Amino acid sequence: MCSGFFGKRLCLLAAVLLFLCLQGCSTKYTITSPKYAEYEGEINQHTRLVRAERSHVFQVLTQEESFKKICPKGTIVTHESPPPYKVGTLVKTKIVHIFELEWNLRVEEVIPDSKIRLQFLDGFFRGGTEIWELESETEYTRVTHTIIIQPKGLLEKLAWALKARMKHNKMTEAVLDNLKRLCETHSLE
Repeated sequence: MCSGFFGKRLCLLAAVLLFLCLQGCSTKYTITSPKYAEYEGEINQHTRLVRAERSHVFQVLTQEESFKKICPKGTIVTHESPPPYKVGTLVKTKIVHIFELEWNLRVEEVIPDSKIRLQFLDGFFRGGTEIWELESETEYTRVTHTIIIQPKGLLEKLAWALKARMKHNKMTEAVLDNLKRLCETHSLE
C-alpha cells in the first residue's frame, strides 16, 4: 500500500494530516473553560475591548445594516426573519472568498446588552454554537465572540485543522476590529 518513493511520502503525509487533525492544531484562540462545559466541541474565542457603551455595541451586533458594516469583504449576512432581532431570528451567512461557504443560524438566546447565543443549523459548523458576550469594564465593553464546534467526518476535521480554523480566526479578528472602529468613531444614526 505504501510502497515506492511517492507511495511512502503520500502515506507519511496522510499520517501527519491525520495526527494534526486528531490533535486539533490549537491556536492561541482555542481555549478550555468550564464556563462552556454544557457544550461539546472545540472552543474558539476572540475578545476585544471597545470604548463604547454595551447598549451601542449590542445595537451594532443585532441590527442587520450595522452588522453588515463590520463584516469583512466577501461576507454576506442577512436576517431571514423580520425585525426585531429576537429568539427565533434566522440569520444567513455566506462567505465568498477562494471557496464559497454558507450556513444558517437561529438565535437561541438574547439578553439585551449582554449576550446573544445562536445555533448553527447547517453548513460546515452545523450543530455548533456561536456566542457574543458583552461585559462592562470602566469606559469599555469587553466583547467576546465564541464558537463551539465539532467538525463532522474526516474531511471536515482535516479542513478545520488545516485551513478553516485559521481563516475563521482571521475573519473574526477583522469583524472585531471593524466593530471597535465603528463603535468608537461612528454613531448608528
